[in-house]
Amino acid sequence: MKRILFFILPCILAACAVPPVSTTKAPTESAFNQTKLFAITAEAETQTSGYPANDATITAIMATKYAGGTEMAATMTAQPSETPIPTIPPDSPFCRPADLKTSFGSNAATQQILLGAGLTNISNTPCFLQAWPQVVITDQQGNLLDVDYNYFEMGTGDASSAATEQAGGSTSAKIGVWPGWTAWLNLAWSNWCGDPVSGGVVIRLTLINKPGVLNIATDIQSGGACNAPGYRSSVGISNIILAPTLP
Repeated sequence: MKRILFFILPCILAACAVPPVSTTKAPTESAFNQTKLFAITAEAETQTSGYPANDATITAIMATKYAGGTEMAATMTAQPSETPIPTIPPDSPFCRPADLKTSFGSNAATQQILLGAGLTNISNTPCFLQAWPQVVITDQQGNLLDVDYNYFEMGTGDASSAATEQAGGSTSAKIGVWPGWTAWLNLAWSNWCGDPVSGGVVIRLTLINKPGVLNIATDIQSGGACNAPGYRSSVGISNIILAPTLP
């Protein structure tokens, strides 16, 4: 009996053995999408030359994908462009303190304290603000802090010296603010080595043509880390940025 099993067992194992599975992978979806139609079709035909029944199917699938992509591209192109920001009438007055509601926000960067002041037009008429604001920071008693000021332009890579020169030559540049719209001015305060300002600093904004002054209270008591005790603290002032309310 053992002798019979000895001869039969190898035959059973051979009959039940699972044939090896090919490790060749089919092209991925991303590879298809990155190739033009004629190249994809040629590749599909080459890879399926041993399977004539699948050749027409793959070509039809790829043609459908191409047509769908073309239709999507046409739809995206037809999308409407962004709504342009309307300009206010050129004879509009300059904003007065009574026209504006102020707000404040801050953020601590790596080496600076960023202060943002919002100016919302709460009047019934549009008005202008100076594009490069006249700003200083003071303590709660109105005393100026011992800092240097420079300008920087939001949204560009201009050096602060270039932006400061631009601001000095553009005192007449102005930003129109419709009722309900908000304009933002941003300050970047760094290298403050003095004592904390009790109660927080105040942002003092002088409006163009001197219609008045806005004092914007903050809870910020110092500006940035004191990384260079031998150097003065500095405050960068950005150009005013609109945050319009569009329909």
